[in-house]
Amino acid sequence: MATTPDLASWKGRERRARSDNRKRADQGRAPEQFVDSFLWIVAAGAPTKLLTKLPLDAAPGWPTGVYLFGGDVLRVGLVVASELPLDTTTLLVRLMAAGPLLAQAIKEVSALPADAYERDVAEPVLLAFQQVLERQPSQYPEEQEFMLDLLNGWKNAHNDGLAAGQAKAVLSVLRARGIAVPDAARERILSEKDLPCLERWLERSLTAGSIADVLDDPS
Repeated sequence: MATTPDLASWKGRERRARSDNRKRADQGRAPEQFVDSFLWIVAAGAPTKLLTKLPLDAAPGWPTGVYLFGGDVLRVGLVVASELPLDTTTLLVRLMAAGPLLAQAIKEVSALPADAYERDVAEPVLLAFQQVLERQPSQYPEEQEFMLDLLNGWKNAHNDGLAAGQAKAVLSVLRARGIAVPDAARERILSEKDLPCLERWLERSLTAGSIADVLDDPS
């Protein structure tokens, strides 16, 4: 009963695809390939019952940890996240699988370059997750404390990355404007972690006549 609407929707898509391709043929255009529905199951660890009860085959052309079953009838894929290669190509899937893989995945996100695609995708999700944990009391205080510590560590690493980028921007503007930056001042700028302070210095560097006009208390 629960699968009837999905099957009807799939059949409807198939009929529309055939109709559209007839129109494309009349217009002399190449037909578009109809993509069959596919169900993906993502598991943090190996689901023993599925692995023993179903005839699973390693998916050809896919990384280790990806299995297929059901052929062209069911068209189901199983991703065992714990078996995936530990690289950026699998990072978002391992992050989504959560469970015991979450801690390592969050560390990998925090270590990515600021402009990495995976970081752009993951950061809003992790921030939203942290806000939910902070608002919602958990039945398991120890587990919630662990998660908050983990996410706070990621947030701190994220902020450190932003601060490093701001510090380099300050130095780049000063260099472009020909303003001398003594070693002590350079070290101070690069070691600063307070984002509002760095933003203030960046604004001042656009019009400053010397390093003394930039820093609050230049050395």
